[in-house]
Amino acid sequence: MDNRFQNSEKEQKESIIRTVARFIKYNKILVLFSLILSVLIIFTIFGNKGLIRKIRLESELKHYEEILNKEKEKSKEYKETIDSLQNSDEKIERVAREKYGMTKEGETIYFIKVDSSESK
Repeated sequence: MDNRFQNSEKEQKESIIRTVARFIKYNKILVLFSLILSVLIIFTIFGNKGLIRKIRLESELKHYEEILNKEKEKSKEYKETIDSLQNSDEKIERVAREKYGMTKEGETIYFIKVDSSESK
């Protein structure tokens, strides 16, 4: 029985191979066209200039455009700060006092230390 089953299975495989070979023999142009079309589709999707690469590059472009817009906003804020400092003595004085601890003549600055380790 096993021998018959193996022969039957072997005959089925050979029959499929013969059928495919016969199809290829009589439809050479169709097979060739299908093969070329398949290769072109694969290159279109996965190639160096394919769809997957295009999608990835568009994603990177959006990311860098967002970064560029944020940097433009920062630059605009800095320009506004520079303009306000160039045109206002009060702003210059405030920055000098807050950032650099500068005082006018005769002023005394008192620093109060708060001990944060004490709790009530």
